[in-house]
Amino acid sequence: MILLLSTSDDVNVDHVIDWLKLHQHAYLRLNADDVMEESLHLSLQPPALCFRGQAVDLDSVGVVWLRKFGNFRRSAYHARAAPLLRRESLLQLEREHATLLAALTALIEHKRWLTHPSRLRVNKLDMLMRARQCGMTTPETHVLNRKGDLDRLLARGEYISKSLFEPLFLKEEGGLYSMFTRTLEPEDVALLGERFFPSLVQRKVDKEYELRVFYLDGECHTMAIFSQQSEQTALDFRQIDWTRPTRMVPYALPEKLEESIRGFMRSVGLNCGSLDIIKGSDGDYYFLEVNPTGQFGMVSHPCNYSLHEKIARYLIAHDTPDQEAH
Repeated sequence: MILLLSTSDDVNVDHVIDWLKLHQHAYLRLNADDVMEESLHLSLQPPALCFRGQAVDLDSVGVVWLRKFGNFRRSAYHARAAPLLRRESLLQLEREHATLLAALTALIEHKRWLTHPSRLRVNKLDMLMRARQCGMTTPETHVLNRKGDLDRLLARGEYISKSLFEPLFLKEEGGLYSMFTRTLEPEDVALLGERFFPSLVQRKVDKEYELRVFYLDGECHTMAIFSQQSEQTALDFRQIDWTRPTRMVPYALPEKLEESIRGFMRSVGLNCGSLDIIKGSDGDYYFLEVNPTGQFGMVSHPCNYSLHEKIARYLIAHDTPDQEAH
């Protein structure tokens, strides 16, 4: 049986399930928000799981797909509790929820995984260093907290700033606040104090286009994003210009770069993930980051890659009970 660990609003899992149903293959979907809404009984000793009143035969689980298993703050439970509880109480519930999910994954950690939970959190700076070790080019990168150091960098050329962690960081009633990639303009830098929080600064790479690479068990499925065709998306394609949609097409990576990506993904222990790469106007390819549970629907549909089917076929092929950890 295939175990799918996700959240209830992940449509990519919905599409993969459609393929599992087509092949009449057994699966169980357990959403992170289900543990607060549905009946759940988790036993550590002896190991056992009962979900929605039904015992789950853990020995029959041959492969587990981990997809965005968490995010307490986006759950319906959090929405109901937020007006009633103090912030500290909500934070405590969030920690309790995360601990439960960690215990559940630990119960089945010896199974074969598509994205192992131990590889779920990646450090952006560590990934940049590892990518270079595997033969990929990366932008000149700095972390600094003094205006004087920043001024000296800007005297050498153009630089951009971006988040060290996740770009989405604040949800309010009016919407989400995100730290998009931004060029460091002199008038913005002039407003800074002499000291500021340690921030990520990179040399601006003149782009020909952007690449989103979905990696699945050694295979690279790549889409070119012609974000340079619009001023709004030129620096960060996530700032979508809905009046002039960005052109996105299938792309064949150079063989040497594909081999570097495979070596990199093996070195960081990932058998699945989405990589962001820039094709520079100088002809080089610049690795930016990897997301172990990154979006792939936005690559699959424009490029006709049928990635949801490929993931379903991978899970079916590896659904052999009692395998050692992978």
